[in-house]
Amino acid sequence: MNRPNYSRWKSVRAVLADSLGQPGADPSHSIDWFAFHWNLIVGRELTGVTCISKLSGKSLFVTVSDRKWFPALKSFRAKIIAEVNQRAGSPVIDRIVFQEGPVASSAGPPVSVRKVLFPPGQHKMEGNKTMAKDESLQDILDRVAAKLLTVPLAVMLLFISNCSTLPTEPISGSIDLSDSYAVRTVDELAKKQSGRIARDPRAYYHYLMALKEVRRHQFEKAAEHFRKVVEFEVDDSLFHRQLAMNLLRAGKLDEAYQALEESLHHFANNSELNMMMADLLAGKEEYQRALTHYQRVIQAEPSSARAHLLRGTIYEQLNQHGLAADMYKKVIQVEPGNPLGFHYLARVNILSGELKEARGNLERALELRPNLRHSREYLAWVWEQLGDVEKAARQYKILLKLDPLNKKIHERLTTMPTVFAMPADVNTAEYRSNAEAVLGAPQVHMKIGAVYYEQSLHLKALDEFQLVRLQFQSKEILMVLTRVYEILDRVDRAIDELEVLRKMEPKSVNLMIYAARLYSINGQAEATVRLLEEAIDTEPENDTLYHSLALAYMSTDRFDEAVSKMRQAIALNENKDSYYFELGALLERAGEYKSAIKNMKRAIELNPMHSNAHNFLGYMYALQGESLDQALDHLQKALSIQPRNGFFRDSLGWIYFKKGESERALMELKKAMVYTSPDPVLYSHLGDIYFSLKNYFEAGKAWETSLFLTRENEKNFEGEMPNRNDLEGKIQKAQDLLNNN
Repeated sequence: MNRPNYSRWKSVRAVLADSLGQPGADPSHSIDWFAFHWNLIVGRELTGVTCISKLSGKSLFVTVSDRKWFPALKSFRAKIIAEVNQRAGSPVIDRIVFQEGPVASSAGPPVSVRKVLFPPGQHKMEGNKTMAKDESLQDILDRVAAKLLTVPLAVMLLFISNCSTLPTEPISGSIDLSDSYAVRTVDELAKKQSGRIARDPRAYYHYLMALKEVRRHQFEKAAEHFRKVVEFEVDDSLFHRQLAMNLLRAGKLDEAYQALEESLHHFANNSELNMMMADLLAGKEEYQRALTHYQRVIQAEPSSARAHLLRGTIYEQLNQHGLAADMYKKVIQVEPGNPLGFHYLARVNILSGELKEARGNLERALELRPNLRHSREYLAWVWEQLGDVEKAARQYKILLKLDPLNKKIHERLTTMPTVFAMPADVNTAEYRSNAEAVLGAPQVHMKIGAVYYEQSLHLKALDEFQLVRLQFQSKEILMVLTRVYEILDRVDRAIDELEVLRKMEPKSVNLMIYAARLYSINGQAEATVRLLEEAIDTEPENDTLYHSLALAYMSTDRFDEAVSKMRQAIALNENKDSYYFELGALLERAGEYKSAIKNMKRAIELNPMHSNAHNFLGYMYALQGESLDQALDHLQKALSIQPRNGFFRDSLGWIYFKKGESERALMELKKAMVYTSPDPVLYSHLGDIYFSLKNYFEAGKAWETSLFLTRENEKNFEGEMPNRNDLEGKIQKAQDLLNNN
């Protein structure tokens, strides 16, 4: 019988994710909330081919990489909606719209649901060439291939394969090639012939190593290798840019600045290097120097919307509003579809008292990007100043739909006149003071980063958010950096950022929960336990925390303490089916079958659609060799809820096998194999069934496959595994019977 293993329950990190709050509290994070929970709900295979694109009212729009996935997604649509609403605690969506389009992540290989999954996501390698165009790792390789004309064919193949042949295991230390045959040969040829005939082999080595680290988002290690490449290839601006970029992404902003200073000695007019230097100087408030470098970018690339936009924000900071407006108009001229050009031009209009012009520019910005919250806030305020309270109220109500808990918007609506207001006198000091308070600082990098983030261009978003941090280290930017590093599978860096934030708010239970989840993802179970215990000390009546702590105790094999915490969670909240299910599973593990069955039944009473509880009850009845008809009934109910669950099919097949109905068992096992990736337990069961049918050849093949999978996965497998010795004995028995026949 196939034990319903613990990896099918909610993991501690999934439970902690549910504890982090509901959508709507902050509109800048609402899409993030849906994207995060979408990944948990649909699983890794569908995560790889889908992404959340937007939320409009109660309609969730999902981009799908290929229409062939539509039937599968539509068949689960109702269940996904129900699950999303259950996690949110209220009906936040009632419709899902699937649209074909590009998806930023790629699907990985199928993964057994027996494993505890928290899919990190596979992200494109992104660059920072322009505001709108992504530069992938393949783009970089293509450009390098065009320059390295003397690269041998074997090395070129390594390049264009996007590093697929590079070693994936980390190499300790760095190899010194100074005295290698290749280096000596190149040096000797250089002495004999004038001019350069080949590139230094050490540059090849460090470049390949850098690409490997870039692929793994190990920015610090990539930067060190690019530093070596620059040492041997000082005349190639591409490598200098990659060095500075990886230092920026690693948060080493001072080192990035130093690297750019050195690079610009060699490439004074390189637009990419000048852009990065200007960004850093602006963050340091060295505005005049920053303007000089942005001007160099514009001279080299007159159509650079980014350079015009950022130059404009500096003029705005310097209160040179006429020059700022000229720059923003240039943005609109070179990129008419760029909403930020209209948004920032409207800011200058407001400061200059040009309210009608501001209104028009804000409306245009919102046509291009309806979710620009600040544009809508400015538009509502402008309508107020124009005296049209009805149109102002309409915009504020839209904002409240996006952010129902926004106190500032509620206050504006309640204090605003209901019928008529006199237009504001834009020539007064009071107007100017109010306008500056409403607008605040330009925060351009935060806005550009948010656009990239929504487009799933997470590396480019990281570039912008690091520049924000150069200006000020707020709680908001620390949380954003934490989330981006987590998405990039740099959980170690995410933890570093979150710990800085926790020092600012040491009593925040939400931050304790988030940190506990990150430590759990990073395999630091004891740290997870410590944080959850600390959270319970702060909120002793929070049942979710006891539930999470029980799961954390399970991950450290402290099962008695896990049982105790689950019982405390139930004492605080007697109506959670998941609590009874997990307590029942723990008690079954301890051999307390009667208590386990009692808790499973209670879970089903609370939630008749609890498929895992039905499966577990079927398992326990069959394990005892009794009540096989009841076991069969529970498995059929489980499959009526999840008809494509291969492990449920395996359990059903095993019950038929125990009832002596081997042909029906075989049919169910074959169905199970369709819905799961290769699993050692399923192949072990398949072998047993074939053996009972006296098909010794197929039985031996199935057991051999099970043994192979067991050997391949036993170090990393977190679910049930067959006994290797038993499998070897069964294989030998089948072989003996075949030989005798």
